[in-house]
Amino acid sequence: MATRRPPLYSLQAGRRRHRRPTGLVVLLAATLVAVLLLVIGAGVVLWRLLPLLDHGAGRIPPSALTGVAPVSGGQGGGLSPMRAAGASRKPVPGVTAAAAIVLDAGSGRVLWARRAHSHRPVASLTKLMTVLLAERTGGLSRAFTITPAMTGEQGYTLGLRAGQRVTVRDMLAATLIASANDAADALAVRRSRSLTAFVSLMNREAHRLRLSDTHFSNPSGIIDSGNSSSAWDMADLTRHVLKQAVLRRLVGEKVYRRGDGGTFVSRNELLWTYTDAIGVKTGSTTLAGDCLAAAARRNGHTLIAVVLGAHGDEFDEGAKLLDLGFRRLSG
Repeated sequence: MATRRPPLYSLQAGRRRHRRPTGLVVLLAATLVAVLLLVIGAGVVLWRLLPLLDHGAGRIPPSALTGVAPVSGGQGGGLSPMRAAGASRKPVPGVTAAAAIVLDAGSGRVLWARRAHSHRPVASLTKLMTVLLAERTGGLSRAFTITPAMTGEQGYTLGLRAGQRVTVRDMLAATLIASANDAADALAVRRSRSLTAFVSLMNREAHRLRLSDTHFSNPSGIIDSGNSSSAWDMADLTRHVLKQAVLRRLVGEKVYRRGDGGTFVSRNELLWTYTDAIGVKTGSTTLAGDCLAAAARRNGHTLIAVVLGAHGDEFDEGAKLLDLGFRRLSG
């Protein structure tokens, strides 16, 4: 008797038979994988981009594009704010300047002061701001051409001539060491294309650095009209200059050899006479009198002394203030 074949459903009632996935199933699986990868990729992209879209976090400040250091801690350039708490104001024998100050550059602690915020002409101490701004342009070994706008200044000059080729480094040295007024003008015009534009830049920077006693009218300080500051502000400005390695080396040079073989000899007598002196700048006009920003480093401390309108010898007064400062630190 012939055996009857079981119906189709009975064949399926036992172990389920595995079938090979069809082309449609493969396509669906591949689509799901692709969608999953896209979602993961989009998440990674958003994770990287969201901080850049946040205006409060990760924003690149305009100062990063201009070479100007951002203000931090309430004091431009990242220095600790100057503070006068505990500063002595007792007369110092031999110090008779119209205004003066001595402070610890690192901490900003004022050790002694006399009329520290009195507004006075500051002569060539003005050049400290000029070199601070000019140095930021970089290319110190690069030569540039003297233009007519850079020549014809009053007072002491190098006698720069239109068409002459000079380097930024030599002009920085001439401004700081020889105190040449046309060198200061050359740096100013190179930086801002005109003296007027550069003076505006000087005053903006003074505001940024919180130099509230300061207003500039020219890059060299040869013109006293409209050009004034205070012992306090000049001391703070000197701190910023000493913070820049290139300028710190230049202000400490007794003799600088130019690219053409000539030399500039520093007018700062303390570099020869005061132990541990490291600079920085002299100045003198009829109205300002003899002025000096001096610095010395000893036992891990850098002291800055500023003398405006010295009635005696500005170098002697500066030395006495530095001595006083070091005594107060050690006492």
